Amino acid sequence: MMSLHNLLDANQQFALNGRGTTNHCPMALHALAEMGADEARLNDFFAYWLRDKALPASPGSRLADEGQDPEARFSQLRADFSGKVAKEGWQPLFAQIVAQGISPASGAFHPMIRLACAIENGHQGEQAAALAAWHCKPLHLPQGLGAPCPDLPALLARLHETLGGWHSNQRWITARLRQVAEMPSFVQALPNSLARQKLTQKHDGPDDLLGTLAELALALYWQTRDFTVLHLVTGTRAASLIAAQLGEPLRGDFIRLLWQGVAAAYVTVGAPALGAPRWPDLGAISWQQVTTLAIASDDDHCIKLVHTCWRERAVSPHYLAVAAREVGLLADDRPDERHTAAR
Repeated sequence: MMSLHNLLDANQQFALNGRGTTNHCPMALHALAEMGADEARLNDFFAYWLRDKALPASPGSRLADEGQDPEARFSQLRADFSGKVAKEGWQPLFAQIVAQGISPASGAFHPMIRLACAIENGHQGEQAAALAAWHCKPLHLPQGLGAPCPDLPALLARLHETLGGWHSNQRWITARLRQVAEMPSFVQALPNSLARQKLTQKHDGPDDLLGTLAELALALYWQTRDFTVLHLVTGTRAASLIAAQLGEPLRGDFIRLLWQGVAAAYVTVGAPALGAPRWPDLGAISWQQVTTLAIASDDDHCIKLVHTCWRERAVSPHYLAVAAREVGLLADDRPDERHTAAR
C-alpha cells in the first residue's frame, strides 16, 4: 500500500497527457487525500488511472526546445527542473514563466492547478512536473488595446457586449483559447489595464481581484455548468495559493496574466450575461455527504471541483450547492459538458 507521496513518485512514469485528456492523476490524488480518503482509496484511484487513462512518459532528449515533440520535451524539462526545484525551490522557475508572459490559462489552466496542488502537498517532483507542463503548453495572450476597465466585472461586461455569443467548433479548450487570442476583436476589447487589481490575503477587500474572480466563477458555473468555467473555479483557488507565496512585483505581474487568461476563457464560452444566481435550499445536505460521494468517484474533475469547494466552504455557503450538484445530490437539467476535452 503506497502513501500519497509514494503514489506521486510513481506518477512520474506517466506522460504529460493521458488518453483523451491531460494527466489529472496527481491533482486528483491530492484532492482525495485532503478530503480524507484512506490509502486504500488512493491506491484504487491510482490503479484505475494506470489501467484506463495513463500513457507512459516519453524518453527525454537533450534539445528541450519548443519545436520538439511536447511529450519528449516534457520528460526532459521535468528531469531538468527536478534538480533545480530541489536546490532552489519552485519560485525561480515560476518567475521565468511569468517573465516570458506565459499565461496561467496555458494547458486549460491545468499546469497552474497542478503546481498549486504540489505546493500544498510539498512534493518537489510534482512541482517540477507542473512547471514543465506549463512550458510545454504555452499560451501567450496579446496585450489589450482597449481602454482601462475599473475592475473584473466591468471587463466581463465589456466582453459580453462586444463578443457575446462567440462560438467555436474546436473540441479542445486550449484550441479555443488560441483562437480567441488571435482575434483582432478580442485584442481591441481587452483592456490594457484594470484600475483595481489589488490582491488582499483575506479575500475581503473591495479591490480584491481573486476574491471577486472566485465569486464570479462560482456563480457562472452554477449558471452554465460549462466545463471551461469549472476550470475557472478550480483555477482561481490555485492562483490564490500561488499568489500568496509571491512578492511584488512578481505577484502583480502574475495577476495581470491571470485576468487576461480569464478574459480569454470567458469569451471561449460565449461571454454570457452574468445573471443573478438562484441558489437552492440545501435542506439537510451536508459536506460529509458530498465529500463521501466525491471520494468514491473516479471522475477526476468531480473530485477536484468538490475539493476546491470544500476548501473554500468558509467563504460562502454557495460552494456547498455547487459541490452537491456535482455529486448528484441536487437535480440539474443543464448538460454536463465533460465530453469537451480539456487538453
